This record gives sequence, C-alpha cells and structure tokens, in this order.
Amino acid sequence: MASPSAFATLIITEQAPIIGGKFSIDTTTDSLPSTTVIRSAKLFLAPEETGTINKIKITGANGIQFGCQDIKVKNGVDLIKACGGPAVLEVGGAINYVAEGNNFEPQLDSKIKVVLSDDF
Repeated sequence: MASPSAFATLIITEQAPIIGGKFSIDTTTDSLPSTTVIRSAKLFLAPEETGTINKIKITGANGIQFGCQDIKVKNGVDLIKACGGPAVLEVGGAINYVAEGNNFEPQLDSKIKVVLSDDF
C-alpha cells in the first residue's frame, strides 16, 4: 500500500475583491487530468469579516457538479462541509466556477479567497 505522501494534492485557488460588501466570481479553467473529488474548500477572509454567499455553482462536462446557496460565512469556513459536499469534478471538459456574495462586513472593501483541494 502506498503512503499518502505518494499522491499529489490538487489545489485550485479562486480570488475576488469584495467591493461595497459584495463580490462576484465567474471563471473557467481547463479540464482536469482525471475525475477529482474536492474534499475541502477553505474560505479566507479578513479577520472578523462575515457575510453571505448567495450562490456557488461549479459546472463541468456533465452539467452542475456542485452547488450551494445562501450560507453565512466567516474566515476559515470549509464550504464543502457547510454545503454538504463533496464536489466531484469530472474529467472531459472545461470547468466553470461561479460564486456571488453580499453583506460582507465590517470591511466593505476587502478580498475573498477560496482554496479547493482534494485533501482534507
């Protein structure tokens, strides 16, 4: 049996500015080399920043592969756990990642970062 360190970890990072307490991400990436289970989607915000993610939608070759809506978030939240994941990203086509949120405070102008990983 191979040790866990023998396997490469996939990491996908998405970032967007929060302006006036709102953000929007709509990005497309190339197909993954193989079907991948996203087990962790850590959210990074400024300390004490909170807000609402109105929509997350990941679409691939076989349609919607992950979705979630209307969740309250703060720094460090794992979106896979909060949304009842995991997300299975199928091989064979571009992957579109869309997310929108609002009511971010106390800093109305900041940034949001999500790190997707196939590791816990």
